[in-house]
Amino acid sequence: MTLSVGDLAHAFQLRKQNVALKQRTGTLMQELSTGKTADTGNRLSGDFLPLASIERGLTTLGAYRTAAAEAELTTRIMQQSLTHIDDAASDISSNLLLAGAAPEATLLRNAGLQSHTSLERAVDALNAEVAGRSLFSGAATDSPALAGADQILSALRAEVAGETTADGVIAAVKAWFDSPGGGFETLAYSGAPDAAGPVRLADDETLSLDITAADPGLRDMLRAFATAALLQDETVLSGNIAEKGKLARRSGEQVLTAERPLTALRAKIGGAQERIETIRTENAAQTSLLEIARDEMIGIDPYDVATELEATRGRIEMLYTITARMSRLSLADFLK
Repeated sequence: MTLSVGDLAHAFQLRKQNVALKQRTGTLMQELSTGKTADTGNRLSGDFLPLASIERGLTTLGAYRTAAAEAELTTRIMQQSLTHIDDAASDISSNLLLAGAAPEATLLRNAGLQSHTSLERAVDALNAEVAGRSLFSGAATDSPALAGADQILSALRAEVAGETTADGVIAAVKAWFDSPGGGFETLAYSGAPDAAGPVRLADDETLSLDITAADPGLRDMLRAFATAALLQDETVLSGNIAEKGKLARRSGEQVLTAERPLTALRAKIGGAQERIETIRTENAAQTSLLEIARDEMIGIDPYDVATELEATRGRIEMLYTITARMSRLSLADFLK
């Protein structure tokens, strides 16, 4: 037996309905997963300009969010670096003053060794990196900020050779560190004289992290550590315990003096951290407002979509039931 034209048309209609229902199911599932209408053009009546403006704003805020996260990480590592230096200063200042008050060869040498360790800690802290970018090198972010502690001390030993008084040693070290174009700038500091460029965190907000290892406050602390580290060297003020004691005392005083500008630098970074957090909060609020506006334009009601999806699935099941019953028709059933 062959099906009539009416039967073929009915079967075709069922298949057409099946395809349409499956397509609608896919559309509804997409809307549920994205939270957005699948037919944006129809929802907006073809006017995409307001939506494009919102999307552009969200893209810009996303870039600011990334920049702010990087700035937060940078300032956090910088703050940790200065904390390490501050801790190193606290560790040795009292020992240097003690060694200076009661000069004794072993005590002075131990104070020098401890100061050498503090200098190494400070150099390591100022050579900190984030994502391959040196933090205290100014614009030269691709190179470490400082040469190694041993290299610095080797150069200083040559500078103070022949000095017979603590004052002479201190003056020679100071000249090496502080003179324009001197040893510190040509040998120790390998960063750039200019700070790294500002980072834009919002449309009207930029942040400059312009602290380098050549900052006078950091340079003073490095100088104090290096001066004290010379106490371990037997060739410096050789055999003159009294002058070495004076050098230890003066070095300890330099460390205490250098802690004040170091505290100011830490406060400066702390202020930058607070500013970053404020800007991040403001950007997050703007992002939320734009997302709400976008949802009002092209968002969907999850409950309504879920209800329609369930109804559509029910229609598909009913259609399958009808199709299955038709496929089981027999000649005897047809003749009844």
